[in-house]
Order: sequence, then C-alpha cells, then structure tokens
Amino acid sequence: MELIASFDIGTTAVKAILINNQAEIYGKYSYEINTIHGDNGAVEQSPEDWWEAIKYIANKWWEKEAIDASDIKMITFSGQMEDVIPILESGKKTNAILYSDTRAEAEAESINEEFPDLSIITGNAIAASTPLAKLLWMKKNQKEKYQLTNCFVFSAKDYIIYQLTGTFATDPVTGATTGMMDIKSRDWSNSILESIGIEPKMMPNINEPAEMVGIINREAAAETGFLENTPVLCGCGDAGASTMGAGAIREGDSYLYLGTTGWVAIPLRDDSPKQNGIFTLAHLPQKINISIAPLLNVGNVYRWAARTFIDQDKKNLYQAFEESVQNSTPGSNGLLFLPYLHGERCPVNDSEAKGTFWGVSPATSRSDFSRAVVEGICFSFRQILELQIKEAEGTITLIGGGAKSASWCQCIADILGRPVRIPHESEFLPSLGAASAAFLQQGWVESYEEFVERVIKAIPATVFFPNLGYKEIYDSAYEKYLKLYPSLKGF
Repeated sequence: MELIASFDIGTTAVKAILINNQAEIYGKYSYEINTIHGDNGAVEQSPEDWWEAIKYIANKWWEKEAIDASDIKMITFSGQMEDVIPILESGKKTNAILYSDTRAEAEAESINEEFPDLSIITGNAIAASTPLAKLLWMKKNQKEKYQLTNCFVFSAKDYIIYQLTGTFATDPVTGATTGMMDIKSRDWSNSILESIGIEPKMMPNINEPAEMVGIINREAAAETGFLENTPVLCGCGDAGASTMGAGAIREGDSYLYLGTTGWVAIPLRDDSPKQNGIFTLAHLPQKINISIAPLLNVGNVYRWAARTFIDQDKKNLYQAFEESVQNSTPGSNGLLFLPYLHGERCPVNDSEAKGTFWGVSPATSRSDFSRAVVEGICFSFRQILELQIKEAEGTITLIGGGAKSASWCQCIADILGRPVRIPHESEFLPSLGAASAAFLQQGWVESYEEFVERVIKAIPATVFFPNLGYKEIYDSAYEKYLKLYPSLKGF
C-alpha cells in the first residue's frame, strides 16, 4: 500500500492523516499545542512542541495502526503562517513568535511611513503581525538572538522540514504573508530586503508546494520512525491548504474557516493591494491568488466563552456551552457582543480593540451571553464577507474545528441568509488540502483542479439552511452591531 503522510501544524493542535491514491484516509490523529502569552502583546510557542507532535503521531501510526514505514512514499505539510522562527547557528532552541504577536506595532508604522509603496510589490500592507516588522523588532530588542540566527523561517511546517531534512525552505503562500515576497514573481524581493536591511542569506528558499525540498535524514529517521531518504515536500501555509481543502480553486469560489482564528477566502487572479486588512496570498496553483480577510477572534473567543459562562465542573464543557446557546433565542434577548478580545485585523486593523457586551438588562440570562458571543462572531464574518463579495448568494462552504458546533453552523446560515455546507470531519481538510501537492508530485492527479474534482468534491457533507423567519431579527441586530466599534473606538 502506498501512502502519503500529511501534517497540519495549527495553533492549538497538530493534525495528521495518511491517504492513498484512491483518497482513502487512515490514521487521523491530533496533538494539542500550548501557547505562551506574555507582556506587551507577546504570543509565542515552542517549536519543540511541534516536533514532539510529529513524533507522537508517527509513533501512533507504527504502534496503534500497524503502518509499515516503507508504505509512506512522501511527506507533506500545512502550517500556521506569519510566524518568525529563528533557527540558531548553535542549534540552541528558542521560541517562535506567532502571527498574533503584536509587539512590532511601532516597527510596522515606521515601515509604512518610510516605504508607502511597498504593498505594490507584496500585495499587502505591513501590520504588527507581519514578519518583516517582527524581524525589525527582534533586531532592536533581541539583538543577540538575531545575530546568532542562521536562518529565519515563517511557518511552523518550515521548522519541521528543517528538523526532518536540514533544509531551509518555505512556500509562496507563506511568503506572501511576510511583507518581503514579490507577489508577482513568487520570490523574495531583493529591493525590500536591501531597503530594510535584511540579509538574503538569512532567508529560506521559496519552493512551490509540490517541490521536493529534501529527504528524511538519519537523525530524523531515528527520532520519528520514518525511513531514511523518504521524500519531503515543501507543502504550503495553512490558508492555501485550507482553500484547497474547501475546494476553492477557481475565481468565484469562497469559503469560511473557523479555527482558533478564522478567515473568509476567495480565489482570484488580481494581485493588487486590498483595503480593510484583506490579504492577497499566493495559491497552490500558479497564476492565481487568494483574497483572505482574516479574523483574530473566532475559536479562541468561543473557547473563552465556554470557559467563562459554563461551570467548570461540567463533564463536557463544549456540549454544555452548546446547550446554553440553544437555550437563548435568536437575537440573544437584545444583547450584542463585539468579539475583539485579541484586537482585530479585519475589517478594522486595531490591536487595541476590545471585546464588548452591549444591551445588558435585568432580563439578560447566562444563555443570552453565550448566544451573543456566537452571534457576534457570525456578525464579524458577515461584515468581512460583504467587504469581499457585494452580491453574495448560493451555498458557502465552512471548514475548521468550529464546524463541529451545530448551533454555530446554524447561526452562520441564519445571519448570512445562505445555506452553509459542512464537509464531514472538516477539521482535517487542511491536511487533505496539503496532500494535493503530494498527489501531484506522485502523478496520482495531473492538476490541482483534478484533485478537487476527484477527491474534495467526493467528501460527504451536511448542509444547514437559513431560517428566513429570523431574517428581520438578525438584520436589525446586525445594523446595531456595525455601530459598536466606531462608537467605542478610542474610549
């Protein structure tokens, strides 16, 4: 049996699957990851936790699933992007600065002031989350670490590639988030690197997702159980893998991603800079991009609400939260929630934005608070979807771990006024999307389009239809929701 191993290295967990040429999936496993929150907007993870997850899952395949390592013909990846991961010359381990870290606010402002036309090259404006700003912050605030760095990589999967092969590599999807890649050439912009003072030798090569970037070395084989010389592909950043996993490959396709953070994504050929914090990223197929409207407050806010409004002695915290949401009525008894617990990037780019409840009265119940949180996140999705698609209609695909919540899915359908399609086990779709590169490299498909038609569209799905009886309630609440942030900004 010939298998591809596909890992998705996310913020809260590493997920992985094995898949054969008939798109039959085996060995689905997940390993939770810890995030370190510090002062002044610091958000970090230990890359060693990612490496432990790879070893843990591989061991499950050998020991529990009785997979023979010789059956694995290729390894590929998806990974969280916009990280800054220093690989030190000494081999000493150090934390990765995550995408949601906002310590580089001043550096981002300085870059935008000094280089106002940079986005013409990159397709994107610079924010505190952008690796270019973070590199300048590190250069100023962590000088010794910066000077001791052999190479910087920018996706969690890039670090794992290095651990497995010793190769420094990244992909165009990830590269487009760094503020240093030319979106047209899909390579580093030497003019940006020179202008900002970043040495090209400290940057990884940019490889297409289906390119082989190395083979499993002896040390990695001993630690993981993979056979030495097993081919390793570059893979792609999570937005590209998720977009492929959602089957969004042609202009006009769209989907929502509900993970720790989230986004609305639309493939398009246009590579011009967008407004309102919308990214332009490279897609897996060349000559097409992805318009990504990112949200910092999605599953992390859902998790916060479950832990805040549900008694901790409940056996199943999330099931109890689901029931609490369902015990309230659409509109949450007049309670509105602005979900900006972690600042926000789109539709407002404000790292100082805060979460807010509005409309609390003596009649407000705990269940109203629970439902208002879910509705607030859904209103946020509606707002950014309307920024990207003026005349939105038809079924929209929803993927990510949040898709396991039936009340959340129904709420999205009701608030968008559109049917919502949930592919089964959608939390593993980024892993499946990443596998498309290996299907192409193995010759199992001739194009990414064929992969979508043969593999993605064959996945069973559940569809949630909007309850049109709630349209007036939600339209009215949404109009009020839109006024919350402008009214509270700077308060």
